[in-house]
Amino acid sequence: MDSLKILTTLTMVFWLPSGCYTNSEGSWCYTERHCGPRTWISHGHCNGKRQSPINIIHKDAIHNPSLGPLDLVGYDNCKKLLKIKNTGKTVDVSLEDGLHLAGFGLPTRYTAKSFHLHWGDGATRPGSEHQINGKPYSMELHIVHTRNNLSIPNAVKNSKGIAVLAFFIQKSKNAESKTAEAWELFAENLKNISEKGEDMLLNCSFSLMDLMGSSNFSHYYRYLGSLTTPSCDEAVIWTVFADPILVSPEVVRKFASNLSSTESSKGPRLMNNFRPIQKIGERKVEVSDALKSAATIFVSPPTVFILFLSIATFQPFFSM
Repeated sequence: MDSLKILTTLTMVFWLPSGCYTNSEGSWCYTERHCGPRTWISHGHCNGKRQSPINIIHKDAIHNPSLGPLDLVGYDNCKKLLKIKNTGKTVDVSLEDGLHLAGFGLPTRYTAKSFHLHWGDGATRPGSEHQINGKPYSMELHIVHTRNNLSIPNAVKNSKGIAVLAFFIQKSKNAESKTAEAWELFAENLKNISEKGEDMLLNCSFSLMDLMGSSNFSHYYRYLGSLTTPSCDEAVIWTVFADPILVSPEVVRKFASNLSSTESSKGPRLMNNFRPIQKIGERKVEVSDALKSAATIFVSPPTVFILFLSIATFQPFFSM
């Protein structure tokens, strides 16, 4: 009888399709039909009305003059980055307490808990979750904060319990800044966590501010949404920065090629780990004062031509 039970258990384990797992953390996936995003409706709140990510249309965003630069405390301390882990779904970095976020439009101070990334296939398919005017980027960085330093399980009970800073990451051959160098150091760790469940301590070779350093912290969009993985709790204040962080193509390639989604190095590659765009519904996206002002100052070439033509036409009348 015991032998029969063992045989049955082994049969069930080997029957499970790749990309899905038996525990609640792994019972969903990104790319397989039987556990991909179309099936997430059975997980928690994934069929709600304020789901993320979304496609942000700049011209439809509402100008909020009170949305100024964010107040970031402790993000330049490399010792706050504790451990990097391959979860089988993403690369997650745990953070020590002491990184705080505050600013206009946020009801209170938030504490950074961790950050993770989303990416495509490295070469041809971009993998950002959000889009701007229908444009996706190579990758997307999410820094997850909780209200008043709550645990994640408690934070999701509040409609504004979590604040996420989202940064687009774009591959570029011209990425030669200090920020790009920090991303190269970060990507060097991936070979040490190639299999699901592997982790390692970080050695203070870069800080979170080093990774974000090239960004303009006053250029952003703000909206209310959800977590982008099951159970998709609608508890997130999203801050999506407009200016992408430029990294080398090699950095993007390493994320899509060095990581396995299973506990075997021969398992499927961990790639295309992004949720499809969700409907915005009746929600409104706000645009920060600096970003709106920058867009207003910019004058398109057709407008310049029309202005020039008008001046040329009426100049004789002014000279009379």
